[in-house]
Amino acid sequence: MNSRAAAFKAISLTLRGFNATPQEVEAIVGVSASKLGSRGEPVKPNVKTLLRRSFTKFSMQFPNDCRLDEMVPALLTHLGGVDHLCEVREQVQPDFFEIDIVLPIKGSEEQEGGFLSPTTIADLCILRVSLSFQFL
Repeated sequence: MNSRAAAFKAISLTLRGFNATPQEVEAIVGVSASKLGSRGEPVKPNVKTLLRRSFTKFSMQFPNDCRLDEMVPALLTHLGGVDHLCEVREQVQPDFFEIDIVLPIKGSEEQEGGFLSPTTIADLCILRVSLSFQFL
């Protein structure tokens, strides 16, 4: 099995482009962020490119055998639920509010598939969050 197939699945919720500090957003959510960045800071150390928007990212990893339909509900629960996240969105008013799902499948020997339940799709609609996928 190659190293790509051994990678973990991941999911994250990112708020980007807001007036609060990333640390304030982290406190409002009430969960430690996996990554923070402030507008005007370098994108990476020793890089001249600066962040155009502040962001706060909350991530979770899952083993490869975790089903896709389990990932979004687990993230939403971890971050306090749909109602709490709607309150966060209204308080923070980010330019972008997005969930990103990373699936390491291109190097996998198995055919990957999955679905999102109607309940999960309804939750995403209530949150007015965009959904993106990365296939590695």
